[in-house]
Amino acid sequence: MASSQFSKSSKRTRDGQWSAGASGNPAGRPVGSRNKSTLLLEELLHSQQEALVQKTIDLALEGDPVALRLCLERLYPAPKERRIDLALPEIREISQAPAALSTILSGIGEGNITPGEGAVLAQIVEVQVRVSEAQAAEKSRQELGQQSREMEADLKSKLSLVETDELADFDIELDPDPPEENR
Repeated sequence: MASSQFSKSSKRTRDGQWSAGASGNPAGRPVGSRNKSTLLLEELLHSQQEALVQKTIDLALEGDPVALRLCLERLYPAPKERRIDLALPEIREISQAPAALSTILSGIGEGNITPGEGAVLAQIVEVQVRVSEAQAAEKSRQELGQQSREMEADLKSKLSLVETDELADFDIELDPDPPEENR
């Protein structure tokens, strides 16, 4: 009976599990929906919130280490990151990046910063190098555009000189207003 049931439904595997991308509920759980037991617990705790906080404070004042730690963690949470005190050279050009990376490696080697902090600093240096490269590329593009415009203007002036010289050799005059029949 079970084998015929699996053969009818191609969405299930032989062990009765749903295959990838298919389920018994294709619509799935609605986004943002919450478990009923979680909602009930939150409602119960919310109604007793003040009493629970006061009891935790009282226990902490009596010397309960768990309550004390809970209160202290709320008053002064552990910092996620610390300030890095490492003098890096300023990077205004790409050629200055290796000096900054050497300073970072020295800081790691001397124990002034952790390897993780060094990796973050190296990423910052890399971003600065990319910004410098982008600025240099934009400056180069603008300079090439200006040179192109200058060369175009120079070629146009030379071409007009060549055209007038050739016409002068043939004693042909350019008539600014050609006759109507030639138009």
